Amino acid sequence: MGQSSARADSPAAQKSGSRIFLIIEFSQKTVSSTAKAQRTAQEDTREIGAGRYMLKPRLTKEIANPCPDLRLSPGPRMKRLPLNLIVFLFCFTLSAQARQPNVLFLAVDDMNDWLGCMGTSPSAITPNLDKLAKRGVLFTNAHTAGVYCAPSRAAIFSGQFASTTGCYRTANYFVHLPEIDALQMCFSKAGYTTLGAGKLFHHPAGAIDQRGWDTFFLRNKSQRTSGWPLNSWSDETPLPHPFPASIYNRGREITGGMFLEWAALPDEQEEQMADTIRVNWAVEQLQKEHQEPFFLGVGIYAPHYPNYCPQKYYDLYEPESIKLPPLKEDDLADLPEKIRKIKTARSRIIEKLRKLNAFDDAIHGYLACISYADAMMGRVLDALEASPHADNTIIVLWSDHGYHHGQKGDWGKHTLWERTSNVPFIWAGPGIARGARSNVTVSLIDMFPTLVEMCNLPAPHQKLEGSSIAPVLRNPDEAKDRTVYLPHMHPGEYATINRNWRYIRYGDDGEELYELQKDPHEWRNLADDPEYAELKKTMRDAAPATFAEPREKLNSRRDLLIEGESFHWKKGANPPIRGTENNASKDQPANRKKKNVLFIVCDDLNTHVSPSGYDPIHTPTLSWLATEGMTFTRTFCQYPVCGPSRASFLSGLYPESTGVLNNTADIRKERPGTVSLPQFFKENGYWTASVGKIFHSPRHEHGELAWHEALRFQNDELEVVRKARGKFEEQYGSIEARPNRKSWKELKRKVSEKLDAQTPPGRGRSGLTDAQHKDGKNARQVAQWLRADTPGEKPFFIACGIQKPHVPFLAPDKYFDLYPLNGIVYRPDQPDLWGSLPQSAISKRYSAFGFELGKENNTLRREYMQAYHACISFIDAQLKLVFDALKQSGHWEDTIIVFTSDHGYHLGDHFLWGKVTLFDIGAKVPLIIRAPGITTRGTTSEAMVELIDLYPTLADLTGLNPPEHLQGISLRPLLGHPGRLGKKKHAYSVVTRGNSLGYALRNQRWRYARWPDGEELYNLTNDPSEKNNLAGETRHENRLKEFRTLLTEKQQHAKSAR
Repeated sequence: MGQSSARADSPAAQKSGSRIFLIIEFSQKTVSSTAKAQRTAQEDTREIGAGRYMLKPRLTKEIANPCPDLRLSPGPRMKRLPLNLIVFLFCFTLSAQARQPNVLFLAVDDMNDWLGCMGTSPSAITPNLDKLAKRGVLFTNAHTAGVYCAPSRAAIFSGQFASTTGCYRTANYFVHLPEIDALQMCFSKAGYTTLGAGKLFHHPAGAIDQRGWDTFFLRNKSQRTSGWPLNSWSDETPLPHPFPASIYNRGREITGGMFLEWAALPDEQEEQMADTIRVNWAVEQLQKEHQEPFFLGVGIYAPHYPNYCPQKYYDLYEPESIKLPPLKEDDLADLPEKIRKIKTARSRIIEKLRKLNAFDDAIHGYLACISYADAMMGRVLDALEASPHADNTIIVLWSDHGYHHGQKGDWGKHTLWERTSNVPFIWAGPGIARGARSNVTVSLIDMFPTLVEMCNLPAPHQKLEGSSIAPVLRNPDEAKDRTVYLPHMHPGEYATINRNWRYIRYGDDGEELYELQKDPHEWRNLADDPEYAELKKTMRDAAPATFAEPREKLNSRRDLLIEGESFHWKKGANPPIRGTENNASKDQPANRKKKNVLFIVCDDLNTHVSPSGYDPIHTPTLSWLATEGMTFTRTFCQYPVCGPSRASFLSGLYPESTGVLNNTADIRKERPGTVSLPQFFKENGYWTASVGKIFHSPRHEHGELAWHEALRFQNDELEVVRKARGKFEEQYGSIEARPNRKSWKELKRKVSEKLDAQTPPGRGRSGLTDAQHKDGKNARQVAQWLRADTPGEKPFFIACGIQKPHVPFLAPDKYFDLYPLNGIVYRPDQPDLWGSLPQSAISKRYSAFGFELGKENNTLRREYMQAYHACISFIDAQLKLVFDALKQSGHWEDTIIVFTSDHGYHLGDHFLWGKVTLFDIGAKVPLIIRAPGITTRGTTSEAMVELIDLYPTLADLTGLNPPEHLQGISLRPLLGHPGRLGKKKHAYSVVTRGNSLGYALRNQRWRYARWPDGEELYNLTNDPSEKNNLAGETRHENRLKEFRTLLTEKQQHAKSAR
């Protein structure tokens, strides 16, 4: 059961039969009986008696009964040897093989150092691992080789850190660097029988290195014919009822990772659990006789979430007696700002657990699963103890990394702190001291070179980056401490650790330093203390001088080629299937994961972008995106103000149906139960995340109902404010001191008002870098999610809310340099245009921008236009980071991209400034859609589009059934047909004026508007800038009547879902 197919030319395949051939070449006359035949395919030169001999033994097998067939291959001066000498050498070879130790390689997942034998608190009940520790050497200061599952395991089996292989995240070393000899391959080349089961590598399809295994156990054939995914929690394994079970997730529809899920299962279901089945298979292997030494790797999923295990393991713990880990409330205060903000966002998990009074319940589930993992390891260890292999088997127990439970504001892994890096690490067996504890610093990267030495394995092709700890295992008391290295998830980010110190560096984003003997919880960051400058340099010297660039993450849907019961990766092996108008939901085969969605919404961005034909702007990224997808040139918002517009397109409803007609109203109160766009995707199994401004404000955020993660950043402190604060504090002391707060607040307002005010709008060079702006942080956060493969096996819906070019108009200096003031050209408008307009149609925001009625201020207008355009070029540059990360993640060809804005914006047009109008410049928005396999690259559509069409479009493109309440229509039929104008003939927008509404209705040629005090009508073909209101001309009366009738019908439809 579960046999893998070894390649015919691999060492594993050469060992697959039972007939033995020994091929020996000699180049001298005399042979000494002290010769030791090495089982290796490489030539081995050594002194034998009086002469030098070249010895080349090769061991192969065929399907036949054992029968030695000895063949001498003559060489220079070769003489045939007596048969008894040949037999002696052959037997000597076999006897040398028999002396090689077996290896039992035991891996657990996400297990931190809370084992009973570790003496930590909290402490799990782990009698089997405690017993193992007494048999061998327990390392109390062992560290992972990667900060989560995939990079840690890649480092262990390749013997090289991510900074060398480029496998910082989920890239597979055996795909990008096939020349690497993995650990199991070295055992196979040494003549070992190689057996594997469970989570030794990462768990998704295509993540197991198939090379070098004689047998790799999988629970069913469907796994073997689908890329060898582990599927530890599936329809075949027991799940709790109800599901999900934990109070953290109860009532939600979840799939995939099941984060923070815990529950007790009936004891009688233990044998049905995936880990139990794997362990039972391993027990069977130990009960067999083995003619060759074996390498048996057994990896179990526990205590990785979900923390489901039999009731009896939960019952080991009294809930009231569970000791919680020590936490420090201001633990994040002295961290580098970037890390502090990320972990502050993560700390919402802990806040939610506390609000639910479930913090100790979650830890209870984790402890129970550690005890279950201990019991499973106990089965394997007991089987070994009862077998004839017990005295000649090296046992290695390791966890891929540790786990946070609230420390540093985190719940999980992925960090460089001790909760992620410190792991259980136990060795026992021949050549290893018994009952020893060692606090010397070691790394899991050390396992490969140690096993090469202890098992006399051939050296791999690649250079191993760990150190053999075989001398430590023999004599733990004589071991000396050393500094080990741990890479993070980006080049240049790492930790170096020894018994006394932990140094952390985040590239250019800051550093940390902790004195571990005095500060074991890492609560006091000493990195800014000049006293430790030399120590930091010493710790930095333990890190590599250079860092490999991240390897591209291939995509299993596109790049994984299944071949019977095997697989291999080939970029573009499964090209996307181009859809047609008649198969809108058949863009991917049914057995493939749904397409992802990257939804980008800007704030106050009008059509001053290159794809919309605005020549003076520099937006190369958007120009490039337009060449990759379809640009819609006639897209309109439904309300030209942030809050109502976002409530509309995020619900798929017109504003009259949402009830949100201003920036304070909330659709959750106005129309309870409305399923928003992100909530819809989350309920359909997507991992959903938001950064920046998607819903209007933090008060309007839908929280965990819509998002798995939702973040909002702020700009860093402006340079003018930083300088003013320095002078203030030098003179008066800390700005946090109570007597100083009011005066500092007033001073800060004065020094920053020209740059940072809302009214009049601030504008100018911020003095900040791209990464210090909130939009720079937003883009980098999306890139981080993509590169980290944060969604895991789930498809993702990621919303990136770009907050520029909303006021204040701030951007880094270099973007202002693109637009010299004397190069800005515009056509002046005078307020006498207003004479033909209903007064309700105009906005008098000009005064808030510093203009006087009827007076054009050329300098001021140019300054605003320069700043607005600088903001647009700035966000264009940030979007490049997002698209680059999407490509690097391997998801470029399975991710739908939508780029748009919430509404338009006036920059003096019609002598109007800001928004809140129904002119085209106020209501028209840019829209680019890229749907791989569907859109034709570089196409343009002039179809009439409303932002409420985005919700049904994305549902259609991802093959999901849309909610019944939607009032928009899918654009899917247009995406492959740029010449079509579609079924929608009009775009509809409204805006509030006092207690009334103004309405606009557009088609391809005309715009009609009705206000409480009049009407507008523009011929957009002849008057695209809408300067000539034709509503008062009798020759257009029939057209006005037609529009009035259409508007009445549209109004009824727009409020029909209220």
